[in-house]
Amino acid sequence: MHQPLKVRILDRDYPLLVQAGDVETMQDVARRVDQRMRAFKEQHPDQPDLVAAVITALFLAEELDGARETSDVLVAALDRETDHLDRKLSEVLAEVDPISIQE
Repeated sequence: MHQPLKVRILDRDYPLLVQAGDVETMQDVARRVDQRMRAFKEQHPDQPDLVAAVITALFLAEELDGARETSDVLVAALDRETDHLDRKLSEVLAEVDPISIQE
């Protein structure tokens, strides 16, 4: 079920519809976006809000891309380790005498 939510970014309210369970997450995301845009505006006070929004979106997209790359590397390493452990477990199980386990 969707729930209405109003977030405030750079002193403007934005009405949203979010899943009921995502309200706190979306509020947190909106706070972080607002903080990033305010930081940009502090460094570049002459730039319009739209420029601040676009630049902030580009920075956030770049961070997301980096996080995805890191995640891909970690998942690949985890897959290699899982395969290694699976092979080792198979080797150990192949050496176990099933009759001695039952006794």
